Amino acid sequence: MGELLAPYLRCTGKDRRLDTPAFPLALQGPEKLSRTTPYLFHVTLQRLDKDSKTCLFSWNPQVHGFLADGGFILLHHTAQDELRPVELPGCNALPPLELWRSYPLNEHEPGGIQQFYDVFPERLLPRLQTGERYVLFWPGPNYTSWCLTDGTSFYGYIPPAKTALVLPGGLFLSFTVEDDGDKPMAPAPLFGAEEPRPTLIARIECHPQGQVALKDDLVTATLHVTYERTGDGSGRPITFNTTSLSPKLWVWRDRWVDMEGFSCGWGSNTFCDDPDIQVSPGSDDSFDCLHPGETWSNTFRYPLITDIESSDGGVAEAGELIRCLFKGIELVWWAWGTREDHLATVVTVPATGSRIVLEPRQNPVIIVPAAAPVDLKLV
Repeated sequence: MGELLAPYLRCTGKDRRLDTPAFPLALQGPEKLSRTTPYLFHVTLQRLDKDSKTCLFSWNPQVHGFLADGGFILLHHTAQDELRPVELPGCNALPPLELWRSYPLNEHEPGGIQQFYDVFPERLLPRLQTGERYVLFWPGPNYTSWCLTDGTSFYGYIPPAKTALVLPGGLFLSFTVEDDGDKPMAPAPLFGAEEPRPTLIARIECHPQGQVALKDDLVTATLHVTYERTGDGSGRPITFNTTSLSPKLWVWRDRWVDMEGFSCGWGSNTFCDDPDIQVSPGSDDSFDCLHPGETWSNTFRYPLITDIESSDGGVAEAGELIRCLFKGIELVWWAWGTREDHLATVVTVPATGSRIVLEPRQNPVIIVPAAAPVDLKLV
């Protein structure tokens, strides 16, 4: 397979400069892809260089994996043992959001591991033929949005580095396409995971699709979060805090500009000195429950205005391109069991009306990964 993939390879570990961090990737995924069941695969990003400084590098496969240029390459493995590129639809032609804007701005310590679940995009399924075999290949792009720091938390702008950071290529997944999707696909096991934890995958749906009439002055976006089944169908329900589970929109003006006006209707920040309050996840509306295979959905309606006080602001105009993106979050609070199981559970939240749980946070960290972006054109 190595010789067949060589024409598509861009960079390997040998192309890394010694003064840059080393980030080898690892991929795991099923050998069969079903048209009716999400194809989940696992991506591990580990830092292996000896530099003692923290590396700030925000990358995740959901946002940066399936791009018009720079992400995975999809290849058809023919019966003649040839690899042929699959022609993909003209989507995601715009560049990704700058890495430093993506959540979370990952702080990579030497030896640290970041783990992600990614899902094969539904929009690519019509390009696949049932019964045929395909290869999802990582070619090895490089990035300049990174820096080394002394460990101080930093969530602002990262200027382009003079030396590119390489995510070495050569890795691939190989799978055969099937129509039968009755049996759930098993997500690849988490590397080094000490205990089971739920797997949540996010998806964005926008109405209208593809383009939006400026006269309507609204974009409707629905965020879907699915609790994926395990391979044998087992799994326990979870109760979780839905705060911060919302997409955001950006406008392309030679670079991505945050459309601040899209937060209108959520209310302004409130400051008060009142003590924090206690609520029950079993009865408070900012909590919900999912069983394996179920999906939580919430719909948002965003006005088409930007921050007029910003040099990048001004009202949206016909012909502009906007991107709806859920950048991923760490669940503020979650626990095994249904809401009824947690009627007697008490958590602490601010008195301002925000339902962000302050304490406790005793369960293992769960990241709801970023969703594939949705691009819209204003007409």
